[in-house]
Amino acid sequence: MFEIENCYRLIFEAMLEDSALQCIAERLEQYTRAGTAFITGAGVLAGCSGLCARMFPGSAGAGRLVSEDYAVIRDKEETDGRSWCITPVYGIRMAIGYVVLIYGKKEEEALFQELGELLAQNVKRYFEEEQKKYLFCQPLKEHMAGSLLFEEDPRKHSKEPGLPEGSFIVVLFRKKDGQAEEQVASLRNIWNSIIIYEEEDTVLVLLHQLKEQDAASVYAAAETEKLKCCISEVFTELCLCRDKKDILKRIAWTEELWEGDPVRREKEWSMRGMYTYAMSLIKIAGLKDYSIEQLILEDEKNHTELYHTLKTYLLCENNVTIAAKRLHIHRNTLVYRLKQIRECLDVDTNDHDVSRELLAFMMMNDIAGENVRSDHVL
Repeated sequence: MFEIENCYRLIFEAMLEDSALQCIAERLEQYTRAGTAFITGAGVLAGCSGLCARMFPGSAGAGRLVSEDYAVIRDKEETDGRSWCITPVYGIRMAIGYVVLIYGKKEEEALFQELGELLAQNVKRYFEEEQKKYLFCQPLKEHMAGSLLFEEDPRKHSKEPGLPEGSFIVVLFRKKDGQAEEQVASLRNIWNSIIIYEEEDTVLVLLHQLKEQDAASVYAAAETEKLKCCISEVFTELCLCRDKKDILKRIAWTEELWEGDPVRREKEWSMRGMYTYAMSLIKIAGLKDYSIEQLILEDEKNHTELYHTLKTYLLCENNVTIAAKRLHIHRNTLVYRLKQIRECLDVDTNDHDVSRELLAFMMMNDIAGENVRSDHVL
């Protein structure tokens, strides 16, 4: 049996340490023999004693609550004959974290409930500071749904009820653009069935319950609303969420100006995103295509836009209509520019192998240029 008064002293002493919550968890376990963990409203494991780490190695290793452990804690399943005491830490509107105590003797339930309340009162400010990192204050259940989709493998949980169905689209917003909250609100007006997953620098939104015919209207509405985002193509397997997240982050990472429509579609930007993986190799190897340099020199000499025109045309899979729309020029103007490009390069830009090779070198040329510019940013 332990004394609450002694817990007060341990808590206040631990608050003087750098990793206060971790110190509190460890010292309370030493004194009470109870596993202690602090879980933020976004599922981050802010402090975890040794017993909890041994019982939930997946969460301890990831530094956040994983779905298997969330199910155990949510349902308060008895583990190794131990009981649970879970105390919410409330913010202004909802719980912003949880104090978890895992103890052995049922007759100590009232004592551990009192300890849970004491901890919740004293660690509240730590959870409030953690919550400031997030734009969206969501229930832990919703955070865990996003974590499952974008950090884990949903196939392991395919039998769980409530997983999203239908076809899907992933949309990524960058926090540094300063409009993520408003943009997500606009996206919700476009499609209401969404799951939000927030990271330190990005907000990922999964649109679900889509049908194939809905995709065109979603893309059109996103362009009409001028959402500054990266948006995936339609897919049907939830296990692809992580892959979509990775390629969209690569697309968002390229620092080329967001010219024209701010919406970056996976179909049009995926190749550029993939080439960012090779940036270091490109820089070392000094890869280049002199015909591309010739086109750049032609633009500098005659103040034309042939390089950008060709790149857009190739990214649009040699579709004149789509490329002209994206360039905001008349179709005939594009046809004339393509004639100039063919004459300048003396190649057939409609040949599949030639066009893929040209686009590859254009992507590498752009990425190498961005790398040079970033080297000079202080």
